[in-house]
Amino acid sequence: MQNATHSEAIKELIIIKNKYLLKILIFLLFCLFSSWSAIYLVKTFNNYGYFFSIPFYILAGASLHGICLFTHEGVHGTLHNINWVNNLIGSLSGYLVLQSMAGYRVLHLKHHSNLNRKGDPGLLNTYVSNKYVIIIMEWGYLLFGYIAFLTIIPYQGFKQGNKKDKNLIIRDLIFIVLFVWFITKVLPFNWLLHGWLMPMVFVHFMMNIRGMSQHLMLEEFNDPYKGARTIKSNSIVEFFLCNENYHIEHHLYPNVPWYNLKKVHKLIKHNLQEKKSNVISSFRVFLKQFIKKSKKSMLV
Repeated sequence: MQNATHSEAIKELIIIKNKYLLKILIFLLFCLFSSWSAIYLVKTFNNYGYFFSIPFYILAGASLHGICLFTHEGVHGTLHNINWVNNLIGSLSGYLVLQSMAGYRVLHLKHHSNLNRKGDPGLLNTYVSNKYVIIIMEWGYLLFGYIAFLTIIPYQGFKQGNKKDKNLIIRDLIFIVLFVWFITKVLPFNWLLHGWLMPMVFVHFMMNIRGMSQHLMLEEFNDPYKGARTIKSNSIVEFFLCNENYHIEHHLYPNVPWYNLKKVHKLIKHNLQEKKSNVISSFRVFLKQFIKKSKKSMLV
């Protein structure tokens, strides 16, 4: 009876509601406000203004990171019921952070279908077996991951994709180059620096920590209840992560849009407890676990 009830509830949660696309506009407004604030502070306080602007760089970075999560939603087709609209919004969201949705789609859907098994592009064991090399790669992921992924994702997507995928990846790369050309030519340098370049530093680390937290140290399990991690965190983090921190729920029901993942969590809370799923309270807890695991692996 409980499974039947869950199935009916999930059917309701899969329904796409276009009003939630307004969140992209909210994120863009945060970026504009943060950029203007940082420019004002630097003009007013000179070099000290960069230090005072850090909260605004973080806000803009969190907003840009939030927008790029709509690329992930586009991959799963949960942005809009009209396919070309879904793909357009997802692609444009990716361009802001130099990401190819077409390349990401190839790898991400393989990740879902081969979770923690051979063929999962996100599994480090797919590429190397030496534990010390894996530790180095994990720390490389934390410190430089997104920079590497800007080339790895389109390259591997092109390599593993079909003809249509390859054409779409080429299209994405052309538009990314045009986007970079446009913002460097059209935007005043102050706006480029404080509204995009400085926030992108924070986007980089947000991407890395979020990406690592989803599956790292759970690679032995291909059951979504065990092979993914949910981080409940607080309402501010959930807002900027578009509920992506509910990652077990996403793997169980990838067709559920981001705004309903927290509802899924409440719906299956008993199942998560019963299966002893990895549900933790914050990203800080994850980072502590990661550092402890690295130290232990080096000593064994």
